[in-house]
Amino acid sequence: MKSYKTIAVSILMLAALIATPVTAGLTFTTSCPQTIAKGDTITITGTGATNGSVAVMVFGRHYFHTFMVNPDERGDFTVMMKPDETRAFSSGQYAFVVLDPGANGKLEIGSRITGDGNISITDHGVTAAEPGPASSLNANVQPVVSSLLAISGRPGVDDVVTAAYFFVEEPFIHFDQDRDPVTHQTVPGRDGDNRLHFSGTTNMGDENTLSAKVYNTENRDLVIITDIPVLVQDGVTEPGRNKELNLWSYEMDPAQLPPGEYILTVGWQKEKTTGTGTVLFTVPDTSAISRPSGLLPFFQARTLVSLPEGSSFSGILFG
Repeated sequence: MKSYKTIAVSILMLAALIATPVTAGLTFTTSCPQTIAKGDTITITGTGATNGSVAVMVFGRHYFHTFMVNPDERGDFTVMMKPDETRAFSSGQYAFVVLDPGANGKLEIGSRITGDGNISITDHGVTAAEPGPASSLNANVQPVVSSLLAISGRPGVDDVVTAAYFFVEEPFIHFDQDRDPVTHQTVPGRDGDNRLHFSGTTNMGDENTLSAKVYNTENRDLVIITDIPVLVQDGVTEPGRNKELNLWSYEMDPAQLPPGEYILTVGWQKEKTTGTGTVLFTVPDTSAISRPSGLLPFFQARTLVSLPEGSSFSGILFG
């Protein structure tokens, strides 16, 4: 996910732009195409909105909100949704619909939410569609988008509607280490200095910082904690063209630890229950030649584990 100052979600255009001779249109870009991690900051950018204030409707599963934005003199505008807002998202498909007022500079299409929570889409202030309460919206956003597009084609409505779609995922961490073909253990990389290398992929934006924590399984103590960045893959030169996940990498000197088994967790600093990957690895006893070394899969390296700051690891559950 390539970011501007924050993760920029910008959105791959999937719906038709209803164009008129008086509008320059709106454009979006995307960091990890069509997908953002729940809790990441989203920045929506648009250009060519020279007809006045625009409305940006964001909706999807259990969520609906309309933002009013005043473009600058060039017609550029930005809408930012911070983590406190995007944490309210649920996994599934969402839509951004941008309403440009067209040549007359007035928005005919609007929205309102009644006291009982029902959403109304309006034409000149008169209800034209009723999607129902936000709590009942599901992952299929197309019916609401279709209603907006249909209203924009009515006589007396010159609003320009631009629709784009994205998917929300729970944040995740994957480990990419190979497995030994004989032992079937996951083996960390090693460099010439015998340092252990761990790496993998994530769907989180590169404005995030991950936390690598090493726990001793013998006495359950937290022995190492290190901050590591999220990295964008090399060769991605244009936002919206990155078809790959972002990367993370962590290395450590095994000489700083006594021989034994350790647990490594790599997790998202701003989330305590998701966005964490865990593996079990061994620092070998060099005096015991027969002792295996490497990483052992811990819940197939996909178990999500969360440990609050300052706490110790209290056990391993298998099931």
